[in-house]
Amino acid sequence: MTVLLEGEHAQVELAELMTRVRRVTEEVECYTAAAVSDARAREVGWDEVGQAAFVAPVTARTRWAKSEVARLFQRRRAQQAATDGGSASAVATRQGMGEVALAQARTRSLAGALSFLLRHSGLAIKEAADRSRLSPSYVSRILAGERVPAWSSVQVLVRVLGGDPLDLYALWEAAQGLARAPRAPLDEAVERLGAALRGAYLAAGCPSYERVSALTDGVVDASIAGGALLGRVVPCWETTSALLTALQARPGDVRGLWDDANYAFLVCLQTPLDDGPTPLVDLPPPRPPFSPGPSGA
Repeated sequence: MTVLLEGEHAQVELAELMTRVRRVTEEVECYTAAAVSDARAREVGWDEVGQAAFVAPVTARTRWAKSEVARLFQRRRAQQAATDGGSASAVATRQGMGEVALAQARTRSLAGALSFLLRHSGLAIKEAADRSRLSPSYVSRILAGERVPAWSSVQVLVRVLGGDPLDLYALWEAAQGLARAPRAPLDEAVERLGAALRGAYLAAGCPSYERVSALTDGVVDASIAGGALLGRVVPCWETTSALLTALQARPGDVRGLWDDANYAFLVCLQTPLDDGPTPLVDLPPPRPPFSPGPSGA
């Protein structure tokens, strides 16, 4: 964790380091309890919970019973209320937890897109795992947002589920916390942006374009939403940001891709077409991953 590494580098006192470790541990315990509660709400059995947590089912049932989880959260809230909000250690811990929460949210977005593809494919987890040559428990953890798989695993799993791996690359990249590659030429930049938008669309469950427009309070027209998701248009950043927000994605994760597409387009405008990159109108036709859901979706 960043807050712990910063403490090591700054050579803070051992007692302060232990305080930070304790706070990080408490946050991890709360996150684990929340993850188990979410899994139980999806009717995941205690046997599967125990297997994922590497404990016996009876231990899992005792440790994460509803009453125990409620007491854990109540105790954590009381501790946070009693914490000196102005202390340097409290601020550093909150910053570190903010990074953890962001990483977890990005992992859940990848898991959400994969889960949608699984539902759309009609396959059971075991079937998808067998066809991907991955273990069912590993696939289950990926879909639960508990593991960030290697890109090779994402590729084979997405193909088995009938999707396009490129549509999930930005989600996977964000979940891994990786730096992006240098700027690409126009056609590739537009394709990357469109793929990232489609990944967010998959993670949101592919609502209808009309529904997406409604979620933006009309800021993004349904036709613009469809055009952006199909790679036919690159909207201004305000429109793209509103679209991503409506899909419950983080605009900041895609801003770099939008900048690349916008930059490449500006380069094309300033370069003679006979010497420069392929103009936007000559881009290959888009390949939508799925039809949007019904208007009420």
